Amino acid sequence: MKKRDRCDTMGLEKDILRNLNKGPRTYDGLRQTFPNSNLAQVLIKMENQYLIKNRDGAWFITQEGRRKTASRKHLVSYVLVVPAIIFFLLSAQYYSGYTDSQKANTLLFQEKADVEEELSRMTEQKENAESAYNGKLSELSQEENRTSQLNTAYENAENAIDDLEEKISYYDCLERCSPDNLVTVDNQYVKAKVDEITAGLTTLREKQEAIYEFVRDEIEDDEYLFMNGRLDLWEYPEDILRRGKGHYEDKFLLLVTMFRIAGTSPQQVKLIAADVDGNDGWMWVEAYDGNTWWILDPFEGYTFTENPKDKFYEEHTVIILWWFNDAGFRRG
Repeated sequence: MKKRDRCDTMGLEKDILRNLNKGPRTYDGLRQTFPNSNLAQVLIKMENQYLIKNRDGAWFITQEGRRKTASRKHLVSYVLVVPAIIFFLLSAQYYSGYTDSQKANTLLFQEKADVEEELSRMTEQKENAESAYNGKLSELSQEENRTSQLNTAYENAENAIDDLEEKISYYDCLERCSPDNLVTVDNQYVKAKVDEITAGLTTLREKQEAIYEFVRDEIEDDEYLFMNGRLDLWEYPEDILRRGKGHYEDKFLLLVTMFRIAGTSPQQVKLIAADVDGNDGWMWVEAYDGNTWWILDPFEGYTFTENPKDKFYEEHTVIILWWFNDAGFRRG
């Protein structure tokens, strides 16, 4: 699904060649040096490429392996210098981003404090209005006009409190709610965008593919770890859509929400987190188009029909860790 595993394997092959270039090693010795769950598979692959060979229980580097190692030595200076430059650039960028996040965090807490203060003030106003309202009921015949004014003040206070409590709930849910609560299929802003994307399309598959391509192409990949002054885990689909970018889990969440709004039932679309071949860092969306189940990654270089679910599960050992949609959150 991601290119990272392939890059890790290539790096492991280079490290093994450099290690064996110093002398033969047993499998157990290599295992201690490279505690990687895929070590046996990598050794077999390298042996098939004639880079190494096993003799009497020990692994030796071949001439081909030595040539491959030697051909890279002139790059050592670049390999040492470039990462250092990148490290300092990323350190500066991270520090700047962290400072911005701290400022945003301070503003967020101040905004929350202001809202809570306003809530307290409006609650007090409501209590005062209720007290005055109850005190004037006995004088209703002479105070009809006054009672009407108090009723209006009471209703305004109630509405203001409801609005403030909704804002508090919005902030709290980002920190405390399970992610299935963020699949907001009744959000009018997201619904309007789904209607725009699927205008003129009639079949579920056509709508799903149009939405998939929109999320893949129009929502920018954002690997930034902080959002609104806090560690970014989950966001509301409307916020992701308005911002036009999101972390990988944000794009998955938006895709599930828009599929549901477009008519995909909760039994036919879900966000999956899984262990694949011993790696527990996998996440994707599974969706059924009326004929076939697909595994979907809405990122550059992937297509809607990239991974049929049945084929993927046949080729890999998949253990579902958890999944969710707006119908609920489940483990396993």
